[in-house]
Amino acid sequence: MDDLGKSIPAAEGMIDAEQSGGSKRHNEFCLNCGVKLIDVFCHHCGQKDIARRQTLGELFSNFISSFWSYEGKIFLTTKYLIMKPGFLAVEYNVGRRESYYHPARMYVFISFVFFLLFFSLPDGDGETKKIVADKNDLNGEDLKEAREGLKKGNIDSLMTVLGQDTTLRKVVPGLMDSIKTKKNKKKYGNWNVGLQKAEYRSVQTYDSTQATKEENDRDGWFKRKLTVRAIELNLKYKDEPGKFGEDFVAGLKDNFSKILFYLLPVFALLLKLLYVRRDYYYSEHLVFSIYYYNFFYLAGSIQMLVGLVPGLGWLNSIIGFWIFFYLLFAMKRLYVQSWRKTIFKFVLFSFAFFFCALIGLSVTALAILMII
Repeated sequence: MDDLGKSIPAAEGMIDAEQSGGSKRHNEFCLNCGVKLIDVFCHHCGQKDIARRQTLGELFSNFISSFWSYEGKIFLTTKYLIMKPGFLAVEYNVGRRESYYHPARMYVFISFVFFLLFFSLPDGDGETKKIVADKNDLNGEDLKEAREGLKKGNIDSLMTVLGQDTTLRKVVPGLMDSIKTKKNKKKYGNWNVGLQKAEYRSVQTYDSTQATKEENDRDGWFKRKLTVRAIELNLKYKDEPGKFGEDFVAGLKDNFSKILFYLLPVFALLLKLLYVRRDYYYSEHLVFSIYYYNFFYLAGSIQMLVGLVPGLGWLNSIIGFWIFFYLLFAMKRLYVQSWRKTIFKFVLFSFAFFFCALIGLSVTALAILMII
């Protein structure tokens, strides 16, 4: 009995050592919030129990562990985001969230990457081709090809030729400027900078004409605002009409991210209306919408990068089809309805969201016209 009594504490010590051997304890209380620790991670704030003062080896080990955990979530989330439409929204809504990267954080990250590429990458025109092999000289064949390019409207190619040859620009003064003007007309079209026909040469003329009319026949506040702005735009861009197109398109590009962001809650609201009989909170539709936006930004980023590689137009087309039909498969997985109902609601949603997007673009375009 004495031997048994002596062996019990030793056995208990072995069991305790075996159970705690996988996770070394460093502190009795959490170094971050001061709560008594009952596991490797603090149950109050979530901070891991690590030594207050770390050796170089411990610092490196903790850094690699944290980095791998972070990267593992990114890769796993990206994999399911691309290959399994609607899966991440289902997982989030049922409460399985810690294994995946948070949708809101991913939205911020991937949208930043998307718009960075959107504004920084060159336009994939595809029509531009190199005409001259030697940058320092233009022979007769080069001039003939440049002339044919001008006839066919290949302004970008001709601009490249002229930009490379200084002699030709000296011989034909002003040629570059005239080509630039033609390029702008080709790119932006013959923009009518006024919102209506320019009936008045100045705001004063317009006000004088309005003053001669009966009060009931005068333009209302909104129409007057548009007319005055049209007059101002005609005066501003009368000498360089192509500049209006440049400024307008630049304004749309600058506000493109805002339009998409403001349409996000509308996206979720339309889903809520379509599935109003299903037991889903608006917040759950919003999570689904954020995941779709994340996929859209990711696929769009891939499209822009693929567009830089010649001969991969077919891959861009496949990605474009997947972006469109991805939503159909995601709706089927999340809302678990028959294909017939899902397709019907998908088509209805597409038309409704397109209409809302058109309204958003129109409001944005009007706002741009008021500030450029």
